[in-house]
Amino acid sequence: MRIKVKKLHPDAVIPTYAKFGDAGMDLYATGTDYDKYGNLVCHTGLAMEIPEGHVGLLYPRSSISKTPLALRNSVGVI
Repeated sequence: MRIKVKKLHPDAVIPTYAKFGDAGMDLYATGTDYDKYGNLVCHTGLAMEIPEGHVGLLYPRSSISKTPLALRNSVGVI
């Protein structure tokens, strides 16, 4: 399947697989800030076209446990 990805920021990195056989691609942040509730918001600088009938899912890396960060409900649905 091909996903259309558009860079919206000059520092944006197109998602890639870290190694052969990975189930998901890695996203990289172009910057961060905080929302009005104090939650850290990470910006990717990307726009993606999810094909009709499909969904984009965001999951934390297994190494996230080594940091104080976590997705609020542990999953993101696009």
